[in-house]
Amino acid sequence: MIYFLNEYLMALNSGLEYNEINRIQLFKNNHVPAKIVTRDYNQELHRNMTTLGLEDDDVVNMFDFFQHAEHIEKPKTLKTVDLNLPKDYEIDQGADFSRMTDGDRVVGDIYFASGTYGQVSYINYYDAYGHTAKTEFYDWRGFKSMDKYFTPTGDPAAEFLFTPAGKCVYQAYYMHDANGNPVNSLLKLVDYKGEDYNFDNLNELFTFFLDELNRSQGSHQTFIADRPAQTNLPMLNMVTLAHKYVSLPIVHATNPNEPVRSDFDAAYVPVFGPRIDELDGIIVMTKAQQKDLEKKLNHPRVPVYVIPGKAVLNAVRNEPHILHRTRANDRLIFVGRLTAEKQVEQLIRSLQIVGEKIPNVSLDVYGYGSEQDINGLKKLAQDLKVADKVHFKGFVYDLTTIYNQAALFVSASSSDAMPLAMIEAMAHGVPAVAYESHYGPSEIIKDHENGRLIEEGDGDVFLFSRAIIDLLSDPDLLAKYSEKAYEIGERYSEEKVLESWQPIIAKNA
Repeated sequence: MIYFLNEYLMALNSGLEYNEINRIQLFKNNHVPAKIVTRDYNQELHRNMTTLGLEDDDVVNMFDFFQHAEHIEKPKTLKTVDLNLPKDYEIDQGADFSRMTDGDRVVGDIYFASGTYGQVSYINYYDAYGHTAKTEFYDWRGFKSMDKYFTPTGDPAAEFLFTPAGKCVYQAYYMHDANGNPVNSLLKLVDYKGEDYNFDNLNELFTFFLDELNRSQGSHQTFIADRPAQTNLPMLNMVTLAHKYVSLPIVHATNPNEPVRSDFDAAYVPVFGPRIDELDGIIVMTKAQQKDLEKKLNHPRVPVYVIPGKAVLNAVRNEPHILHRTRANDRLIFVGRLTAEKQVEQLIRSLQIVGEKIPNVSLDVYGYGSEQDINGLKKLAQDLKVADKVHFKGFVYDLTTIYNQAALFVSASSSDAMPLAMIEAMAHGVPAVAYESHYGPSEIIKDHENGRLIEEGDGDVFLFSRAIIDLLSDPDLLAKYSEKAYEIGERYSEEKVLESWQPIIAKNA
């Protein structure tokens, strides 16, 4: 079994999670056993999995594992009437929550899962002074999964997790650190295989869990740490025999423009230091990053494998090509998280310049970010008088229809190990214009064939804008770029990406 180690699977995810989901789809299609492993408790995990196209056997969550809740034969949609509430309580039904009262006193509120009609998500119980004393969390599949207790000041005091049958299997207790912040002081597995186990922190528990996964498959399984800060050390600290790899979803250096001479990103310092010999290998997504990392490490005993982060699945490759003349010729799209390194503000500035030559041009921005970042981008669009041309579309899981309508994919990212959305867009015939940043764009885009690569510099936004204008002004040229973009499906086909995985799959056999 190959385990991809992560922290969570949320309703909104980063490229790292979609990379893992793509791997699972690739491996399932080619009969390679693999699972995504998540660490954090999440009552809506299985709801998210369904949205993401994942099945129970594709994911194993640490708390599901200890709660004996990896598979629920008959999931239930739990409503207020299903709760075993005292008969004396009066229930005032609302749209988002129902209030429980006992005479004149409010004893609690029953909150519903978002987007549902009355499905119980959690219940807050209040003390006589109106403080939240306890919260009961209900798993999406219809059972109480956790009780969480609070101090009168609102700090967490303790957590208790339950099996679907109601047995307590996990306890966590909190204390205050030197700065007065609540921290776990004790984590406890209760009656696990007939014994109790105590842990000082979540990393220790996660390592224990990974060892249990390994033992359950007879040891010597393959573990790939994907989310560095949360999974690198717990994987290294395993005591059972296993194959261990670190996968890099980001540029490894603190300064992306000096990937050999600048320091390692803090998340990689523990694994690329004295303990590097404990690794079976390192996985990067591009040849350029492999070259820089090998030079920086100067450690030939640990191989650095190049495995693309995105496979274009056969189902996508077999879709009919969309004729360019049927697309929205002046529509630009960006897909990604709205964070500083993505430099979406440069796309908006570029749009102002492009709009002087292409009046109907528009930019559709797909992705999520903080309210502060989004408001800042909206204000910039207003200040530049292009607010009517920039559309913030939020997070959309399936972008197939959007890709099939777009004219150009644009990215001003300052660093990106491999822009997975760019490959997705090009697999649907959307050429790309991007900065030649480390590392992915230069390996994905063939300049003047399926897109344009722009060197960042003093006149970068003007050069970027000029490339967009040139393409939008020449429909015949853009149509040729579109056909060339489709060829990305051959370069990152299931067969070729799976071939890249073979050295690791072979060790796991």
